[in-house]
Amino acid sequence: MNGLGMRQEAFCRRFVECANATLAAKIAGYAPGSARNAGYRLLRRPRVIARIAALHRELAQQQCRDVDIMLGKLETIYRRAIDTQQCSAAARAVELQAKLSAGALTPPAASGAGRQTSATRPGNAPLPAAAGIARAAANDDGA
Repeated sequence: MNGLGMRQEAFCRRFVECANATLAAKIAGYAPGSARNAGYRLLRRPRVIARIAALHRELAQQQCRDVDIMLGKLETIYRRAIDTQQCSAAARAVELQAKLSAGALTPPAASGAGRQTSATRPGNAPLPAAAGIARAAANDDGA
């Protein structure tokens, strides 16, 4: 075991989710009136810091697996688009693969608030052909 109590473990998990010590302490069961101080104290404990780091590593590994799965699905979409001569859908699939590989589709950091990404930039909505191919690829995954 990691040497943490149940509330400390809950705090670590909630802190990884929300990055707010006060909120994480409240959700973990610390008294609302003292949650700010509890969060501050917990973030100074070496075991809590180590557990949060371990949870961040686990999360990063999971996200890498998710990206690999998405890249594989986009490759399927690309191949089908090429086979059916839908060049714009193929180009869009390649663009999304490049952005995923570079990490451009991750949520912007706090310092990058307001920055436009492909998901928020006007005129960059998914192409209908790509959406149709994506649905077809998703339906064929079980076959």
